[in-house]
Amino acid sequence: MAVLKRQIKEICSPEVLGVPPDSPVTDAIALMRDHSISSIMILAGKRPVGIFTERTVVRYAATRGLDFSGLIIRDLMSSPVLSVTGDTFIHEALNLMAHSKIRHLVVTDGAGLATGMLTQSNLIENLGNDPYMEVKPIDQIMSRIVFTVPPDLPFERALGEMADKSLSCIVVATDETPLGILTERDVLRLAAQGRIPAHLTAGQVMRSPILAVPPSTSVAEAAGIMRQRNVRRLLVSNGHARIQGLVTQSNVIKALESNYIQTLKEVIRDKEVELMTAYRNLREKTVYLDNIMRSAMDMGIVAANIDFCINYYNPAAERLLGVSSRETVGKHIWEVHQMAGVPLERLSKGFQAIHQNTTHSFLLERPEANAARCIEAQVSGIRDDQDRLSGYVLMLRDVTERVKAEEIIRHLAYHDPLTDLPNRTLFHDRLAVELKRARRHNTLLAMVVLDLDRFKEVNDTLGHLAGDELLRLLAGRFRQGLRESDTVGRMGGDEFTFLLPDMASREHAAGITAKIRDMVEQPFLIEGRTITLSASMGLAVHPQDGDDAETLFKMADDDMYRNKRVDCRRQERIP
Repeated sequence: MAVLKRQIKEICSPEVLGVPPDSPVTDAIALMRDHSISSIMILAGKRPVGIFTERTVVRYAATRGLDFSGLIIRDLMSSPVLSVTGDTFIHEALNLMAHSKIRHLVVTDGAGLATGMLTQSNLIENLGNDPYMEVKPIDQIMSRIVFTVPPDLPFERALGEMADKSLSCIVVATDETPLGILTERDVLRLAAQGRIPAHLTAGQVMRSPILAVPPSTSVAEAAGIMRQRNVRRLLVSNGHARIQGLVTQSNVIKALESNYIQTLKEVIRDKEVELMTAYRNLREKTVYLDNIMRSAMDMGIVAANIDFCINYYNPAAERLLGVSSRETVGKHIWEVHQMAGVPLERLSKGFQAIHQNTTHSFLLERPEANAARCIEAQVSGIRDDQDRLSGYVLMLRDVTERVKAEEIIRHLAYHDPLTDLPNRTLFHDRLAVELKRARRHNTLLAMVVLDLDRFKEVNDTLGHLAGDELLRLLAGRFRQGLRESDTVGRMGGDEFTFLLPDMASREHAAGITAKIRDMVEQPFLIEGRTITLSASMGLAVHPQDGDDAETLFKMADDDMYRNKRVDCRRQERIP
């Protein structure tokens, strides 16, 4: 059944065989015989204007005989020709063939030029492995009424039976015992010969022996035999060689299509059950949809028709946009967007997205007394049951708290949770920015690293809570005492780093370093106790000490440890 979901360009015969409209019929018949095809296109240039089939040959021969000499193809062709493009799905093409009662379908490109022909044989050749075909026996799909004629019946009468009853074949039999089969292809073969012997009988024209299979044969097996033996029909008979039915390519394809349709019906039926269940559940909760939409506290809904005239505006939208329904319903959306604070360019992008079968989401801010309200908006289309655009809907939701939460999360990702100073990640980001700026403007950038001396003793003596409070107070001093352009970050524990852009000189940077040291050494009052701190500090200046972050960190660390050793020796010399 997967074959029915493919496009016909994947399986159709790509060879375009045809003749011009003024060609002799005998030329078309000879071409069909030589290529073993059941139909041929009539082409004006590359444009199909008609089709000539084996069925046409049978109908003409039944009334006027098998002599086609002197006839022009345009006089016998079927026109106008029914065609489809190559991107048509196979199940759609089959439906068209069944509705039009045809076995051939001309395939064209977008310009209407012939690119191939779809036949029942193409479908049989591409059936693949279908579970349905593997298990279903042919006695469930075969034609049980089989038209038979005796072998001594004049060929003209057998031909008349085929034409009158629109039969593709007649079985030649004696007492329900099949002897052979007479097909449209046999009639075409005789027509191609030109001269037909007089008093010809069905038995003389038939092909024998006839291919027969038991009724238990699966549809897949029957289709395989048709492919291998290059035939379009099989006789179905029991073990006593009695005729029970006839299975043709048409039977196989109809069965496949019928099963496909049945499967679709079952899917639709299941979906209908699901929808009815969902509808009942929804109805239990929503007796009147409009009341629920109007009472929706958190979702604003604004709907407009295809001409952008607003026809629905619920109370939540009034609250979120600050505009009443009296001011909006019945008006063009372009008259309302400005007073509602919805940017015109956002709406325009939304409408463009809708025409591309997508939606458009955006955020907008509305200033209020205390703080801005953040509103999430989505513009989408309203489509009818034919998938035609019939209107637009703007959905609004207050996401102020969510946006605040996201901002908090982003802040925590880049800041030390104890001191609220930039953490290592943010400090490195700012260092990269300041380095680029310093290179571009040829300015000095200083980096200071700071390590609190013996801070562990504070934690051991006063406890970690007091130590945390001390770090928070120190961070506050740094924020208040430094310039707005400076950056101070906590690297972890008792380590801090500073970025000092736009320094006039190394001495200027050293002066700010001394100021930072003063901030550290000023006494702190913690839990009624006065605590004093000291720190070891190191300074590096770009570009003299390095041109990249790694070098500056190394130079500043080296300077800090050098100063730390000097301080230690100084303290050791104090008696």
